[in-house]
Amino acid sequence: MKKTLLSSAVLLGLITSNTGFTAMANTISADVNSVAGHKGSQAQPLIFNHGKQSGNIQSHWLFTSELQGLMLQTVLVTEMQQGMQITAAEAPLPASSLLVKGDFELLAFSDPYALTLDRKADRVRPIMLKEINGKPTTNVLPLLPMGHFEINWICIQPRTQDGNIYAWFGGESGKSEQWLLGNAEHFSPKLMRSQSIPVNSTDCAINGDTLYVSEPEAGVWQFDASSFADTSAKLIFPALDNHITGLNLLNAQLLLSDKNGKVMDGKGTQILSFSAPSTKTNDKTELKAITKAQRLSLAVNANTSAQAKTATFALYDDKNDRYLFAEQTLSPALQQALTQVPPQKLLATSLPSTNTAADAQARPTTIAENIVEIPAWVESAPSDRPGDTMDDPAIWVHPTDPEKSLVLGTNKRWGLLSFNMSGEQVQALPSGRINNVDLRQQLLLGGKKRDIAVATQREHDSLAFYEIDAAGKITEYPNQATNMTDIYGMCLYQDEQTLYVFANEKSGRIAQYRVDWQQNGPSIKLVRNIHTPSQVEGCVVDEAQHALFIGEEDKGIWRFNAKADASTEGKLIIKAEGDLVADVEGISLYQGATIKGKKQDLLVVSSQGNNSYLLYQASEPYSQVGRFRIGVNLNGMENGRETSIDGASETDGLAVTHLPVGHGVWQQGMLVVQDGHNHLPDANQAFKWLPWSSIAKQLDMQ
Repeated sequence: MKKTLLSSAVLLGLITSNTGFTAMANTISADVNSVAGHKGSQAQPLIFNHGKQSGNIQSHWLFTSELQGLMLQTVLVTEMQQGMQITAAEAPLPASSLLVKGDFELLAFSDPYALTLDRKADRVRPIMLKEINGKPTTNVLPLLPMGHFEINWICIQPRTQDGNIYAWFGGESGKSEQWLLGNAEHFSPKLMRSQSIPVNSTDCAINGDTLYVSEPEAGVWQFDASSFADTSAKLIFPALDNHITGLNLLNAQLLLSDKNGKVMDGKGTQILSFSAPSTKTNDKTELKAITKAQRLSLAVNANTSAQAKTATFALYDDKNDRYLFAEQTLSPALQQALTQVPPQKLLATSLPSTNTAADAQARPTTIAENIVEIPAWVESAPSDRPGDTMDDPAIWVHPTDPEKSLVLGTNKRWGLLSFNMSGEQVQALPSGRINNVDLRQQLLLGGKKRDIAVATQREHDSLAFYEIDAAGKITEYPNQATNMTDIYGMCLYQDEQTLYVFANEKSGRIAQYRVDWQQNGPSIKLVRNIHTPSQVEGCVVDEAQHALFIGEEDKGIWRFNAKADASTEGKLIIKAEGDLVADVEGISLYQGATIKGKKQDLLVVSSQGNNSYLLYQASEPYSQVGRFRIGVNLNGMENGRETSIDGASETDGLAVTHLPVGHGVWQQGMLVVQDGHNHLPDANQAFKWLPWSSIAKQLDMQ
């Protein structure tokens, strides 16, 4: 944290409207190449994923031109062997060549897609580039739909977590959009979500799941660019009245450039000046002052020594309509950044984390690359109203036809909903502000076996009771009053043929009620109270162990004896630290999971603080056996129709069953979660679910 504050302070002093960049040491100059821009705007290195840039001492760049189109430029670089310079890039740049004719502005490239703004259409033009026999070939793709704002910058975001490629478009109006382009094989663009940004933003850069945006009034902002993120922002580099016009990244190290062609790192150290005299201009003209430089790009050169790594930097000089290229030896700090270990291969975490809470707070967003993302399969019909509405689900399994099973879900501003396995809403009961729901099937109550669901009703601090018939139709009974204040979460417990409700309130009080049947409906009786130190909500009972597991939201998971006559003393068995990031929200139990050939019950927990889900053994030593996120599915099901669906984030409630809820992949049951931020495109909250078999497969549990 101290390091970040120092960097911010340096930037505040250096990047001002009066001074521009000021080097902390002597001005660092470099030989500068220039090439005519033909009304240009932005250059990007042409690097394909299958290998290094082709050519021995050449790098290849794309740039845009309003008069010509998408251009290809070769840039010579210095070659080093055994620490000695053997080839220098001293000749003028060769002439550029035309790849795609057009009137183009702005440019972003990530193999295999280039994105540029088609000025005649005022729409984004995607172009697919592939390398065939050492030469780039192009395939011009259909224009994206007309946007709702004027686009001022474009960034491409390849995500290794789900194998998809995303793009960000932003404008000076304070609006931006994230688009899902598809993957490298299939281009199927869809609007992911909208994001408010500072007005008058000048440039963007992407690092994993982090989006950086610069703006002249305040500095550089950071946004969560993951596919399940919220819309919050953080000012990471305060710089009042700055001249930042370019952003880029060198292996996660943020670099900035100003309008005078000076480049600095995030600590305020100037690493390059494009304003140095140059003899390597194509037109042999005298040096021209740089006062409107923009759009910083860079590429690390592959043919330089490990001891003296160089990079080629590029800017567009808008005043003089030229692209500037400069080769610069990287500082020891930046060279060290290149040697840092890249993010680990996507693996499930099977060992407890040793990170401290402070480490977790300071952890960069790219830590997300260490968490497996498993695609959602089904998305329910969304809530009928905006805001925080959907909360907690439960799963009803059809007695004879598993594919006719239902998901029950609470709309905590309105009532109880049910959905079929394709996500279509089946029934809606206006029960009021119900929060959490749970159910038990084939209970003997009132001389009859019944399927009973119970929910907390916050308007009247009561419990709402429902019966579900064999066809899945839900009937509501009169509410049962409690003696609770601000009732919140709940779960059910069946001890032989006696049904209990564990209801809780925000104070940490947990009341255990016995459910009886009086004449034509249920009744309840308080049997005991237990307590945790602070607010709780999500809970589940493992009836085989008579164990109540309940989440204290900012502390962890407690275990109590669920029997009505048992001790009220509990034990904090899993702390909210390491991989479990507060709030601790939904908790459910998967029975009989196969892990490395052995059967065991698992707690499934919503780690709301980092949008993930953790699996723990339901018995001592309560070891963590996996974690994952729920991600995008290009071929999912939403409200009964096949389409792309997003993942889930900021989950409140969840439910899981080991019973079959369909054929094939659904025979091992399913997990359903509440999604706090519904995207692809932006929509009201919903529930997402996926087959348990996909979790077991992705986490290599079997």
